[in-house]
Amino acid sequence: MRPTTGRGWARGRGWGAGRALTGPLAREQGWLGRREAGGERREGPGTGGQASEGRGGRKLAWTRQGEAKDGGLLEQLRGGCGGLGGGWQACPGRPHAPRVPAARTLREMDGVGRTERGAPGGPRRGRRPRSGGAGGGPAAHKGAARRGDSAGGGGMSAAAPSPAAGAAPDAAPDAAPDAARGREAVASAYQRFEPRAYLRNNYAPPRGDLSSPDGVGPWKLRCLAQTFATGEVSGRTLIDIGSGPTIYQLLSACTHFEDITMTDFLEVNRQELGLWLREEPGAFDWSMYSQHVCLIEGKGESWREKERQLRARVKRVLHIDVHQPQPLGAGNLAPLPADALVSAFCLEAVSPDLPSFQRALDHITTLLRPGGHLLLIGALEESWYLAGEARLVVVPVCKEEVMEALVRSGYEVRDLRTYIMPACLQTGVDDVKGIFFAWAQKKEGV
Repeated sequence: MRPTTGRGWARGRGWGAGRALTGPLAREQGWLGRREAGGERREGPGTGGQASEGRGGRKLAWTRQGEAKDGGLLEQLRGGCGGLGGGWQACPGRPHAPRVPAARTLREMDGVGRTERGAPGGPRRGRRPRSGGAGGGPAAHKGAARRGDSAGGGGMSAAAPSPAAGAAPDAAPDAAPDAARGREAVASAYQRFEPRAYLRNNYAPPRGDLSSPDGVGPWKLRCLAQTFATGEVSGRTLIDIGSGPTIYQLLSACTHFEDITMTDFLEVNRQELGLWLREEPGAFDWSMYSQHVCLIEGKGESWREKERQLRARVKRVLHIDVHQPQPLGAGNLAPLPADALVSAFCLEAVSPDLPSFQRALDHITTLLRPGGHLLLIGALEESWYLAGEARLVVVPVCKEEVMEALVRSGYEVRDLRTYIMPACLQTGVDDVKGIFFAWAQKKEGV
């Protein structure tokens, strides 16, 4: 979903039942290990690979056979932003993020890949404040300073955020004008966004090849299917924040929610969604994704029935601006607060800096009821991506920053996984290093 105010789309989107998994889904659990072939990690309240029940949710580490295994504690997770694998230096040019206490590393029984889990809500040491100017990391927005089409995220308002929006505490008092200019640049850049070019870059082969379980597409679909299959993320209403031109992120959700709202900042993306929802000629073909979701869910449902159900349950497609305290605007048609939110590749893509990312997360959190769930997918350490003529700047984030932002916005992090983008999928359309998937639950009283 890219744009939501720019972007929410995606290149894409835990499981735990406390028992062995069988059937097609078990075969799909082939776990993404090697760095050169793609890999996955998880973090959550569970420790030591034990399936943990209760507030922390059920967490399982899956082997290639789809069985829950206690991999044993092998090593203490090192802090900082280098969570994507040994030797990879994340958050370049920035102070290292503090260590995450009590985190553990588990290695799968077959030695392929590994899973990380930690204590998402654990205490964190202080960090050096960072500039709230119109640039994410030091190198993230150099292009934006040189030319207007290099500014990152998609359409968002230039208005300064409301104090009620929970402005990030590390934003300097004089940063508001710079942040506003950064959002203006982001909004301007997204006017050149081309939905079909974005879809070709990320949802057609090689990234759109779903035949390999190590691919980024199957990984995102598994994350979503597994989380919804727990039965904990359910209700009546769901809002997809920054849908962009994609629908795959809702294929598992539509079984559990009868009223779905899709949103995007850009009219061209809302039009692209309308083509698919109305089954009009020329709409993007998502049938391979629908078939793959039916396979991993293992319910015997046909892909045509899956698509029919999703079309029937999407009730509206609305404009959204995540940089406004009321992202959907006053008098919107969506039933609020929602029981769940989904957002993919949106917040980091439309935020000129990390404080803006935090405020955008605060804003969308107001749309969610206390106790409701947020499923968040995004890019790790990405600074730019292409969508046709548009070269869009992204604020680079690492997994520790994602976790910290969720905690600050009042969430309990139930699951956090990361995927390393293999060399074969680094196609020159962006500089993404990996993908994160977070399942978080809004605390009562927030």
